Amino acid sequence: MKVIGFDHVGGPDVFEERTVDTPQPAADELLVKVIAIGLNNRERAERAGEFGPISGFTVTGRDIVGTVESVGPNVKDFTPGEVVASHVENGYAEYVVAQPSATTLVPSGIMPTTAAALITPGITAYRAITTFSHVTAGQTVIVKGASGGVGALALQMAVDRGAHVIAIAHSRNEAAVTALGASEFVAYDQLTPSSVLADRADVLINAAMNGAGSDDDIVMTKPGGVIATVAHNTPPANKQVTINHIHPSSTPTDAEALAVIMDLLKDGKLAINITSQLPFSATGLKQGNEILEQSHDGRVVILMDR
Repeated sequence: MKVIGFDHVGGPDVFEERTVDTPQPAADELLVKVIAIGLNNRERAERAGEFGPISGFTVTGRDIVGTVESVGPNVKDFTPGEVVASHVENGYAEYVVAQPSATTLVPSGIMPTTAAALITPGITAYRAITTFSHVTAGQTVIVKGASGGVGALALQMAVDRGAHVIAIAHSRNEAAVTALGASEFVAYDQLTPSSVLADRADVLINAAMNGAGSDDDIVMTKPGGVIATVAHNTPPANKQVTINHIHPSSTPTDAEALAVIMDLLKDGKLAINITSQLPFSATGLKQGNEILEQSHDGRVVILMDR
């Protein structure tokens, strides 16, 4: 089978195609024939060497949608031919071994590209509004980075839970973000959000790039409120707030989160902007990573030849 990876870190042009043996699933695994792959900033960072050097040829990629090719004897919930979405390792490949605990069925009628684009940002957004903030009906929720992959999904999930959502994004994205259900919109390039939104949030979700503006999160959150943030730093607080850093977690499992996400998608309660669909090739991965290197709106998806 064909895989795409790199044997040294660097720019987007390090990708190369290789042919390797098709993996075989263990007793508690399933083998998936990949249809679509969602690209993520973490993979760009791995390729660029931001997590350090690599040893040997590396195939990254986390978000895949495909058809079940075969299952191990201990797998009871999936059968060959079903379309699934999965959080995997080594996803830039024609076939991928997946874990049932990170896999869910894709409802009929959902495009594989749409499902693939939702996986990592969807899981992150779902954990942001559940595990790390517990959004409930009637709360005021501020979402920073509301036009991005995680922010836009967190906004929609909070709206579905009955929250009053205030979105913060660039003014050029006002129409698109408001269409997702935000009750209020603040353009950070025209206003100072921390001034106009001081002490407004019961919950603040910071999904901006690298959790930018952490100090402002404190200002906008009510005393006793909760901040769920992708930032790694914890700013000093002059009021009593809870700051939770969004991170990978086993609660809920990837499969449990993905099942909720797919149900919301099936019910028409989630939308995601896909701006680029590229072929499964070294050139396609190079082009996709070039997009990830720049400021961009929308998701990038790699599509297999059918």
